[in-house]
Amino acid sequence: MANSLFIIRSFVGFFRYNPGRLILLFLISLFLGLSQGITIVLLIPLLELMDPVKSNGTEGRWAGFFHDVFDKAGIEVTLTPILVIFTMSLFLIAFLNYFQSIWQAQYQQGFSYETRKRIFKKIITSDWAFLNSKSKHNHIQVLTTEIPKMTTYYYFYLGLFTKLIFVAAHLFLAFLLSVKFTLVVLLIGLVLFLFLGKYLKRAVLLGSGNIQAFRQMLKHIDEFWLTVKMAKVHQTEGFYFKKFDESNTLMLDHQYKQLKNRAIPQLLFALAGVISLVFLVYLAFSVAKLPTATLFVMILLFARIFPQLSGINSDSNMIVSNVESVKLVLEIDREIEERELEKPRVGESVSLHQQLEISNLNFGYDESRQLFTNFSQSIPAHQMTGIIGESGSGKTTLIDLIAGLQKVEFGTISADGVVLTPELLPAWRNGLGYLPQDPFFIDGSIRENLIWDSGKELSDEQIFQVLEQVNGAKLVSSQRHGLDTILANYQYHFSGGERQRLALARVLIRKPKLLLLDEATSAMDPANEKQIMDCLVRLKSEITIVFVSHRQNLRPYFDKTIDLDIET
Repeated sequence: MANSLFIIRSFVGFFRYNPGRLILLFLISLFLGLSQGITIVLLIPLLELMDPVKSNGTEGRWAGFFHDVFDKAGIEVTLTPILVIFTMSLFLIAFLNYFQSIWQAQYQQGFSYETRKRIFKKIITSDWAFLNSKSKHNHIQVLTTEIPKMTTYYYFYLGLFTKLIFVAAHLFLAFLLSVKFTLVVLLIGLVLFLFLGKYLKRAVLLGSGNIQAFRQMLKHIDEFWLTVKMAKVHQTEGFYFKKFDESNTLMLDHQYKQLKNRAIPQLLFALAGVISLVFLVYLAFSVAKLPTATLFVMILLFARIFPQLSGINSDSNMIVSNVESVKLVLEIDREIEERELEKPRVGESVSLHQQLEISNLNFGYDESRQLFTNFSQSIPAHQMTGIIGESGSGKTTLIDLIAGLQKVEFGTISADGVVLTPELLPAWRNGLGYLPQDPFFIDGSIRENLIWDSGKELSDEQIFQVLEQVNGAKLVSSQRHGLDTILANYQYHFSGGERQRLALARVLIRKPKLLLLDEATSAMDPANEKQIMDCLVRLKSEITIVFVSHRQNLRPYFDKTIDLDIET
């Protein structure tokens, strides 16, 4: 029952993507299955025309049927019209097969595209708290690997339906020719499917194991890039290579077992098909004494049915191998709420001319440990407020709450007396500038990195004005192509202090009303740190600044200091 519900649920989204196209594909498959069988049956009158001896048996019945059809159409039953109809039928089938494969590929790839886009949109519009509680490797794996597997899953399902229609059409025609022999073929196929059921169960386990092995390998790759500098200094590349090779070997093992698990049933089907076909031909010719034309057509029908039965088993194996991938995609799609992208609201922001006030704030990541209990503080506008405290005291959490990344459950945060409700958060964030401890850059030019989140078209002169404020103009000018210099592996292109200055420039280009800095000078030497702090002192007449730091030496720069070791 659970499997049936899963199959239905997995097909709901696939059907909704473009139901008209999917129904058309089904109808084409149905037509192709019937027409290919009828094309084979057309051989009977063709063979009779080549045989001067007429039969009153099954051949005669089929010949009579085609004679009646030709008579009503005013066509004389000769070799030429039969060959023309036979050839036209084959051409039509060839063209339909071509269009079916193209349309089916378009449907599947379009579905994959829309699924990736929808799920990525869901991920990036999710709450920070939700994203922070999830493994990024799972989401990367789903977007890059499991969604294509999901497309493969549907591809083989469509292939399975096509083969079932094909077999059903051919069996129907075979029943018209010989009921007994068709029943024997069905019985043989059923016995084979029951016997090979264990390979389908094994495919489910192997598919799940392959997912885990890939996730492990992805994690090892990510860990290496995060610590590549340390790995080089400590000469521990062998450790990462060993970890990677273990997961890579595990993947190879699972993929080999999957391949073998699919190949064995195909071999058994092929052998059983050959033996069954020879046995049936012997019975039909020696025992049942079927007419030559009928026997020939029966052989053609069964010769086409057996490979399809093997294909049905193979498709079923591929389907169950990808079930776990489909479940992963559906789980993420189901657990994340659909939201619209928050577009920057030009000119719309919450004013901050007097103060930001935090009242009776209670917050903790779990009930056993509260970071803030009845916490109240005010942050004056156009001043620099320092938030200091030991590691784990809640410094970063506090600015996350101010930025609206963490939800305030108990207490309020207000700007100039206006409580920052969820409805006001988009307008509030429009006036924020946030600089984390570890600055990042996208792969692209320095110009793109400085303006990509500003929502503005800026001239080089305007960009350099901001760079001058953070002592970064000479840094950019010294690059070979200036603002057009392409950054890749940015953490090795600039020093820590240089990255921090460029990241601060990017934030200032937004012209924020409230600047949130989380250990923004932690990677700078004293000289650069002093330059940045002096710059911030000049800026505070225009911008309210909240500076998180564990450094006590920065206290003189702060107009107000909130010591969380004392306050909480």
